[in-house]
Amino acid sequence: MMFATLRGQGLTKNTIFNRIHPANRDDCFAPYVLLREKFASFSVQLNTVDQANMDNISFELHQDIQPDSISAVSYLLMFETVLVKSENGDQNEWAKYKKIFTWNDELVDGISFIKFNFPNPIHIHPADGYAARDRFCCLIAGNKTLQTQDERNLYPERVKAIRWFEQHAPQDFDLYGVDWHLPVLHPGLLGKIERRLWRYGGKYFTLRPFPSYRGKVEHKRDVLTRTRFSICYENVRDLPGYITEKIFDCFFAGCVPVYWGAANIAKYIPSDCFIDRRKFHDIAAVYAFLKAMTEQEFYGYQERIATFLQSDAAYPFSSEFFAETVVNTIVQDLGN
Repeated sequence: MMFATLRGQGLTKNTIFNRIHPANRDDCFAPYVLLREKFASFSVQLNTVDQANMDNISFELHQDIQPDSISAVSYLLMFETVLVKSENGDQNEWAKYKKIFTWNDELVDGISFIKFNFPNPIHIHPADGYAARDRFCCLIAGNKTLQTQDERNLYPERVKAIRWFEQHAPQDFDLYGVDWHLPVLHPGLLGKIERRLWRYGGKYFTLRPFPSYRGKVEHKRDVLTRTRFSICYENVRDLPGYITEKIFDCFFAGCVPVYWGAANIAKYIPSDCFIDRRKFHDIAAVYAFLKAMTEQEFYGYQERIATFLQSDAAYPFSSEFFAETVVNTIVQDLGN
């Protein structure tokens, strides 16, 4: 028996390996449950750091770079972009890892950098047209911003979309997520100070900076199965291979996404499965396109999405592919 640890922010008590835990929203723990099971089939016991005997550790898995935390042979699951977690761009930190798993197509070489994707438990929603969808369009995201200035930042574009709908089509739009009861904040230290001040002030007066805000959601699927379209922007655009769970959340609910993110999205997902925001001058043009769509055309999007999800092309985005790629790579690597 070999012993390994999974290290990352907030990873304790083996919670991430528990599929029935209340924190397993939208089954987001499924890839890690499979990861642990797959390792176990090779006689490797995987635990979070607090549950492990560090004297017997054969290797560690890190969710994003964990500075000053390497105490054994380590492998990196590099999820966040450098614009969100700057350490992930530090080549001196890269050198501390035996192999790095990444979505970044510019880094992948099949030797030191192994391709993986943000994993998802694949669900196929039947094409159901408009019948059960009493809401027109939504956006589900957190009220956040990048800590550095970058032209690829899509947080401001989300806000532009929200503001347009609130001004021109409030009846057709719903906003969900965390912290939209607060105004948009500045990046960096100033933003952190603003957030604390607004949260403190909210105890004494009511803020409503975004009238379309409907609150948090327990399960995104509950909203998306009732909604025809979703504004689905990644945090950052034009990063090759950076395709997160956002577009798949829509697919699994039969909701058609208005997508903006990876420049090479069509390499991985057929372009007729989503509405490409890059093809429109502004959100007004997007809205006109959505309003003109017939139910038969919408139904066609849903059918193509279901076909994609059942195809081999969707498998690299599955929980199973994630577990197999990570485990097989590490087991083979340690055996050589």
